[in-house]
Amino acid sequence: MRRVTLEIEINGELRRFIEPFMRHVEEVEMVDILRLDLMNGIKVGVVRFKLAEGSTFEDILEIGYFKVIEMIEDRGREKVCLIKATAPPGFDDLRQKADLDLKMVPPMRMTRDGITFSFIGDEDQIAKMMDVLKTMGAVYKIGIHRAAFENSDLLSVLTERQKELVITAKRLGYYQYPREANAEDVAMVVGLSTSTVVEHLRKSEIRLMDVMLAGYTY
Repeated sequence: MRRVTLEIEINGELRRFIEPFMRHVEEVEMVDILRLDLMNGIKVGVVRFKLAEGSTFEDILEIGYFKVIEMIEDRGREKVCLIKATAPPGFDDLRQKADLDLKMVPPMRMTRDGITFSFIGDEDQIAKMMDVLKTMGAVYKIGIHRAAFENSDLLSVLTERQKELVITAKRLGYYQYPREANAEDVAMVVGLSTSTVVEHLRKSEIRLMDVMLAGYTY
């Protein structure tokens, strides 16, 4: 597993996605990510906004990309909020086409000139992200480092959906020997198809093994 940090210039296709929002904002920073569900395009987190001169917070609320759950700090043009956000129109289509399923981590920051964000992924996921950026004609810088985790933080490499499935499978006895539940049992509880559950569990197991065996020759 690798930790990837991307610095992307805003141009072309990317500018089309974010222009309505950034018209009213000078800077946006994701302070903390509480929930990230890429399958449904939902993000819950603590975000700091710096409004553009002459714009109001209501201007960006009207665009409809996010809803404020709680206003944490209000310092004039700077707001810190707990929000629930959805992806801009067209972004989900691009993400689904690329089959992106990333674990996003701070730093995540956006200005009118560029975006900085980080994610944890394997070589295949990194390659898919590079393909998306090429499709969008993005100009970017990339930094790749080995991801380091404490044992207590192992599940942080999983997406929210993967984490939910692994925990549910463990609770039902899927990982007991002999097994007390099979993939169909897990699928019934979470409301997904058996094939989808099997795919997510296998991807989760691979990610966890990659982290636990990082640094070993295998």
